[in-house]
Amino acid sequence: MRIQPRRDKAYRRTASSLAHRWGFGTMICRDVAENLGPYLDGELPDERRASVEAHVGGCPTCRAEFAELRRLVDSLAPRESIEVPAHLWSAVQQRLTAGWTGKAPARLWPFRLTTRVHLATAAAIVLALSVGLFGLLSRQRASASEIDFSVLLDGLPFDVDGAFAKFVAQHRGRRSTPAEAQRFASSLNFATPEELPGGFHLKEVFILRVGANPGVATRYERDGELLAAIFHPPVRKEDFGSHQDYECVVGKHRGHMVAVGEWRMVHLTDPTTCHCVLSRLSESEELPAIMRAVAPDFINGANHRHD
Repeated sequence: MRIQPRRDKAYRRTASSLAHRWGFGTMICRDVAENLGPYLDGELPDERRASVEAHVGGCPTCRAEFAELRRLVDSLAPRESIEVPAHLWSAVQQRLTAGWTGKAPARLWPFRLTTRVHLATAAAIVLALSVGLFGLLSRQRASASEIDFSVLLDGLPFDVDGAFAKFVAQHRGRRSTPAEAQRFASSLNFATPEELPGGFHLKEVFILRVGANPGVATRYERDGELLAAIFHPPVRKEDFGSHQDYECVVGKHRGHMVAVGEWRMVHLTDPTTCHCVLSRLSESEELPAIMRAVAPDFINGANHRHD
């Protein structure tokens, strides 16, 4: 069971309503303002979502309002998840059963309580302590076995540069060189060529931390258009926020894809490395050649799912 603090939709709708009352220049701006909250929640149908994206992409006023709304939501919502072990309650019950004598010494109790109250009180104390302890342990396990792409995907399609920078910062990224990245993440299978098929040129390399594990992020550009390649060890879970994960086929290899507007993040995973490429390219165009370039020794990793 996973306890995941969620972004409160009421905050989004309230903020969206405030944006509407502040006023915009045209009726379409007011319509878009009313849909910013549902857009962030992933509740709009595809046609309406595309309309909002097209308008915000070309309207500086609405784009600024969207950025402010997203900052408000991020500041109000904790992103940390706590995983509660399935055996926790059985362990608490065993502890209570083993330690309960059925009678409390009179000198310890200034007033008489029933057995049921004693059990409930003890259970509450033990549960609170256990949840705190297991919460700390689970956060350590989660940090070593999960990666969160939601901050990157949430920034698309309006501010891909800012979204990429936030993702790098979130994973304690540091600017590096291709040679240093290879040494830092020597257990991973990846390449960072100076130029990718299709004319994408390497601009930046970052070394990351995925919990206790190494990772690498690269930034390529072609006529100002970004393509990002991210490499990390296979993990138990990748968090895409409210964005849906689809199966896909890139070249001869099966992987997974998350789409946000025109942007697609494609994941191909082998036994050592998950290769994630964010671009506007379709799976049938230049992408297979690019994936071969950044993963030259790719070995198809069967049975790995991003769920």
